[in-house]
Amino acid sequence: MYFLHFQVYRMDSTVNALAIAKDPESAFFKRLEGLQPCEVSELKAGTHIFAVYGDNFFKTATYTIEALCAKSYEDTTEKLKDIESQILRKRNELRQFETEYRKALARFQEVTNRYTQEKQSVDELLKQRDSIHATFTVTRPPSGISNLSNGSSSKVPVETESPTEDGNSDGKDKS
Repeated sequence: MYFLHFQVYRMDSTVNALAIAKDPESAFFKRLEGLQPCEVSELKAGTHIFAVYGDNFFKTATYTIEALCAKSYEDTTEKLKDIESQILRKRNELRQFETEYRKALARFQEVTNRYTQEKQSVDELLKQRDSIHATFTVTRPPSGISNLSNGSSSKVPVETESPTEDGNSDGKDKS
């Protein structure tokens, strides 16, 4: 128990435990939320009575109470004031940063999902293209001709005649 002439804070770990249980990632942002102000207690010069409660049902309880003058800890109290003010500033900064972080994380997930979709789309298009290319390279044996036994295929030139303008297929001009 400290009796100082300024506001001091205690860390309430139950706030952190609840944050970790809900979302472990946000535990970092909620880490300083457990910083709770203590009652400002200052001792004035004079006589003071302290009561100590102890359960001595099973065995006797012994306590040692030590009183020290805060003047001898002046540097330490200044350091405590300074560090607690830094922690309070950091808590406010983290509140703002959490919003920024959540937006960036959502955007990252959106872009990652689009990347996955685009990759699948490109892969599918290339697969279809390869399939079409494969139909050009596969030789289909004409009817009645089968592949040779050594594994090579025979190609028979197929002559197709295209009729001329007058419907004659021999290509000679009848005029």
